[in-house]
Amino acid sequence: MIRVLYVGDSGTMALVYTGSPFWVEQKNLEVRNFGLPLLRALEGDTGIEVTYMPTWEAYRSFPKNLEDLLKYDVLILSDVEYDCIIYYPEFYTPSKYGEHIVMPNRVKNIREFVRLGRGLAMLGGWQSFAGKYGNALWQGTPVEEALPVKMLDRDDRVEHPEGAQIKALKEDHPVMRNIDWSTAPPLLGYNKVLLKDGSELLATVGEGDVLIATCKFGEGRSFVFTSDPAPHWGINFMKWHYYEVFWRQAIKWLAGKI
Repeated sequence: MIRVLYVGDSGTMALVYTGSPFWVEQKNLEVRNFGLPLLRALEGDTGIEVTYMPTWEAYRSFPKNLEDLLKYDVLILSDVEYDCIIYYPEFYTPSKYGEHIVMPNRVKNIREFVRLGRGLAMLGGWQSFAGKYGNALWQGTPVEEALPVKMLDRDDRVEHPEGAQIKALKEDHPVMRNIDWSTAPPLLGYNKVLLKDGSELLATVGEGDVLIATCKFGEGRSFVFTSDPAPHWGINFMKWHYYEVFWRQAIKWLAGKI
């Protein structure tokens, strides 16, 4: 059994009614799990067990200790910013503690998780990689060290409402096999990143930018998909016939099973 911890791809949608400068009401609040397409794709494989953690829950509940993180074989970070993992709610409740409050560095633990033989995937979104206005803040972190790409030090979003085409480069790679990449749908955007020396580029998007890349880090493996597995960038991709095949193969490769 491959045990996966999937963090991110969650949000709320609110309808705010403005009747006048003095009358503003919120009429609705709906919790959205944008990760459902990927969750369903993975959970349809009996050899994969997924623990899903919404972004706001990660702030409190992401594994504190490396030993707890190592209970998983693969970690997926998708649309979850650095701040949610590096900070703790305990930092704002001093009355509960003694003289000093210190907690494990969960970002460094992710790097060590990979070094010790596990798999890490970062998927694209406004709060992935450098992200919107550069505020996802994964650039220059220990997580970046373990990934096959280097991030920009600025807003890295590339929006393509007209659609950006996918070009497969290595269709014989275990992540890419059993898929007719000529039928891949257009993506509506992605995060722009730079391929590191020694990493393997499996597919590009748009004008030759990195879409899918992999590398070995220590005893483990890492993988990036710089677009979104869900709306809005991935609204077409998630409806693709090969969506499930692709993600299951990616997870199995990260876990060292193929």
